[in-house]
Formats: sequence, structure tokens, C-alpha cells
Amino acid sequence: MDILQFEVTHCKDCCKCIGVCPVKAIEVKNHRAMVVVSDCVLCGNCTVVCPQNSKRCVNDVGNVQNMIHDGRRVVASVAPSFSSYFDGASFGALRAALLSLGFSDARETAEGAHLVKTEYETLLQSGTMKTVISSCCASLNEYVSKHYPEAIPVMAPVMTPMQAHAKLVHADTPDAAIVFIGPCISKKAEVRKKTTEVEYAITFDELAEWLRRQNVEIGKEPVGEKYLSRFFPVAGGILKTMEKNPGWRYLAVDGPENCMAALRDAVAGKLEGCFVEMNFCTGSCIGGPDFRKHARSLAASALQVEKAAVEQGAGEEGAPDFPQTKPCALDAELRDEQIVYDQPTEQQIAAVFKKMGKLTAADELNCGMCGYSSCREKAIAVIMGRAEISMCMPYMKKRAESFSDKVLSITPDAILAVDLSLKVQQINRAACEMFSLQPDDILGQAVSRILDEFDFVDMIANKKSVTEKFTYLAEYNLYLKQSFYFDETAGVVLCIMKNITREKQRQNQLMRHKTQVANMADSISDKQLRIVHEIASLLGESAAETKLAIAELKDAVMMDSEEQ
Repeated sequence: MDILQFEVTHCKDCCKCIGVCPVKAIEVKNHRAMVVVSDCVLCGNCTVVCPQNSKRCVNDVGNVQNMIHDGRRVVASVAPSFSSYFDGASFGALRAALLSLGFSDARETAEGAHLVKTEYETLLQSGTMKTVISSCCASLNEYVSKHYPEAIPVMAPVMTPMQAHAKLVHADTPDAAIVFIGPCISKKAEVRKKTTEVEYAITFDELAEWLRRQNVEIGKEPVGEKYLSRFFPVAGGILKTMEKNPGWRYLAVDGPENCMAALRDAVAGKLEGCFVEMNFCTGSCIGGPDFRKHARSLAASALQVEKAAVEQGAGEEGAPDFPQTKPCALDAELRDEQIVYDQPTEQQIAAVFKKMGKLTAADELNCGMCGYSSCREKAIAVIMGRAEISMCMPYMKKRAESFSDKVLSITPDAILAVDLSLKVQQINRAACEMFSLQPDDILGQAVSRILDEFDFVDMIANKKSVTEKFTYLAEYNLYLKQSFYFDETAGVVLCIMKNITREKQRQNQLMRHKTQVANMADSISDKQLRIVHEIASLLGESAAETKLAIAELKDAVMMDSEEQ
């Protein structure tokens, strides 16, 4: 099982971990980040900055509990930064809490630190090395082994305090199962390499959660005796514990970039006659991932450490420290674990640049938004399969804008974007043609220059999402169907205008024609009625005359009959 665990479901389209990884041991597949175990130095930066908390280290508390339940004699080796993490707790109080959890005993790793600093003093006295760099920091050792093995000759061939303390504990208690407790994730890797006699390593965060679950509280009691070697977890702390050799100069370097630069100087022979205390975490151990996750300041943490260490006489002969113990072999040497990758050709890099739309040197913005320090470094990561082209934000923005511009330029509808101050932020070609202007004539100007601003004010004031209306612009002789969309988050009102003038004109023309036809029909109907009335009148007169003539004819006939 890898030491760093990524919850894939929570990791999406984020490059924060790449940006803080000093060795870029992160690969992105399908928009999700994964650790490249062979290159990772376990500095823990990615676990601190991950906004989704999707990166966590493997937790061995369960394994430690199993050892306790199985009846093994489990001894805790506690890193000296405990006093800072647990808010000034004395070691006696912390030891009592650990015994409540089932540990057989608890001892301070600073005992091993005392042995290590003594070994450093002996090494400097021997004069066998021209430059000596401390080998206490596990992440630094990982970096040298995996990324810069050229620096192995300048690294002190001495065990880490954790390894030295394990030997010391086993000298007193041979059957002890030793568990290291500290702020470092990298100690878990050191344990797995089996170069130490420690069984498991757990972090202060993991211990704090274990104490919480068991309802065990760390008591309040005075610090008690103060020891010089408790200075180890602060920047310059190792130097404070050492007796200075007049033939050597002493330097303290912390932070990934500073360490890497100092290692290059040491290999180049620029630091001859120097002993360099080097820590990969800024501020040394009190700047470890467990401290940074909780935003603990280096200043406050350093003060807590000093309260548990010797405040006066640091580095002077006779300053109180842990009792001298019987000597044991503390020799150790880093191994070359570097994996050499094939370097891409300039043609391959140029091909990636072309895909990213970077055709000239001016296109290489080196903005770092992808997490890499330069476009070239990002291109190499793409070739190695560790990055995706889509991680380039300027490229994706330019691509999106280009696509958007193409859509806006070919759409027949007029589009206008107006901000909360009622200024035009974007206008497409169709809108420019509609209002007979150029983009520069209206961009940044008040929308009232071309449209009534009432509809925009209404959308913003009443927070309407969508509104549609029909309008007639007399000054342009245009009939429009207007659709308004308000994006409150972006602070923009989008107005899409469909020119329906032709349709409206056709409708008006058809209406006029229908009216004309209707009027014609009414005229014809009226005329027909008049004709009918005229015909009826004529028929009436004719019928009356006929009736009169018939009556007169009848009378004449009757008169003839009577005379006869």
C-alpha cells in the first residue's frame, strides 16, 4: 500500500498539489492527480493544500493497537516537537496519556538526537569530509536518494535520530516493539525501508485522533528537566546543541528550494569547510505537515519548544542534556534510488507547444497556473504522461474564447452583454450590423446609447433570471424579439435580439391585404343588397301595375257582359 492515499472521487480539475510539490511527483490522468511513488519525497505539501482533503497518508494506528492487544511490549519514541503540537504539554503528561492507550513505555526521540549530534561532532573532528550536511531529515534524505544522488558524498553518514533512538531503546529493552510518533509523513517511508528498528510510525494528528476516540486527555504539569537536544525540531536547533569546532563554519538551511540550491552548491564545492543543518520543511520539524494543516505559526511553535529545552548556555560545554549512554554503531549511508527518465527531444516539445497554441516565445507565459514553473516544464510533463494539455489555463481560455467568438460571429442573432454599471462589455457582429456601428464605438459605453436601459435595470433590480419581450425600435425601424438573461454571479445581463422585422412587415402586409379584401367583400355585399332592394322595388311597382291592369280588364269584361 502506498504511503500517500488519493481519494479519486474528490479530486477533479485542480493543480494545487503540483504547484507545491518540490519534485513534481504528481501525474494527472483524466483530470485527477495521483502520486508518482518512485519520485515522491513525502514532504506532505500536497496533503496540506488539497482543498478537497483527498490526499492522506496511510494510517498505522490500527496496526499499533493490534500489537498492544496481542500483548507485545510497545514503546513510543516521541519526537521533540511534541511540546509544540500539544500546546506546551510536558513529556511526563504525554507519557501518562500514552500509557493509558496501552503503551508499555514512552521515551523521547531527543535521546537519539543527542547521540546523533555527538556523532556529527566526531565526524567534523576527524576531518574526513570537506563538507558535511546533516542527515536527520527523512524528506531530505529521500530527495537526495531519488533526485540528486550526486550529493550522497556530502551527506553525513549518520543515522537519523529516530533510528539511533530505536537502537538505544533496544539496548535497554531488546524485546520492545518501537513506534515513532512525530509530525513527519516521510518517517513512514523510513520505517518501511527496514533500515531502522522501528516497527511503525504515526503522526501527531493520528495520535491526537486516537486520544480523542479513547477519551484520554493530556494532563497539565510542569515541564520538569530541560534538555539541550530538544532544540532539534526548530530551524538551527541542531547547531544549538553542538559544540563548535573552530575549523568549521556552521549554517542552517530550511525549505525545499533552499535545500536543493544548497545541495547544488555543496556538490559544486562552494561550501567547503561548512557543516550545514538542512531541513526540507520550512522552519524544520515544527513546520511539518501536521503543523501546517492546523495553521500553527513557526514563531509560537518555536517558543513552545524552547520552553522544554535549555534556554541558556545552548551549545556550551556542560549545558544540560540527556545522560551519556553506552556507545552503539550509528553509521548509515544513503542509497542511490534515482530513476533516470528519457529526456524528450526539442521536436517533441515543439509538437506539444503547437498543440497548446504556443507558436512563438511570446506565447510561453510561464504563468504557473498548471502547477509547473514554466511552459517548457509542463510540455515535458505532457510528453512523460504526467500532465494533460487541458491543464494549461491560458490555452483553454483562449480556446474557449476562440470557440465562443466563432459562435458569436456566425450567429444571426444580435448579442449584447451589459455589466451591472450598464456598460456594454461584449457585442457580436450581428448586433454591430443591426445598429450600424463598430465594436469600438460601443464597448465600455452606456447601453442607453443604442437601447432603452429600463429592461436591464429591471433584470438587475428584481434579480430576474429570464425575460422575453417584443419591441419596436422606431429610430432603426426594427421589430425585435428580445431575450434577457441575468447571471448574478458574473454580474452580466445578456440580451439576445432576434430581428423579426421582415416577419412583422409580412404580417402587416398580410393584414392590410386581408383588410382590403374584407372591405371589398363588404362593398360587394352592400352593392348586392342595393341591387336586391332596387329589383324588389321594381318588382313591387310592376306587380301593382299588373294588378291594376288586370282589375281594369276585369271590369271592362264585366261591363260588356251586362250590356248584352
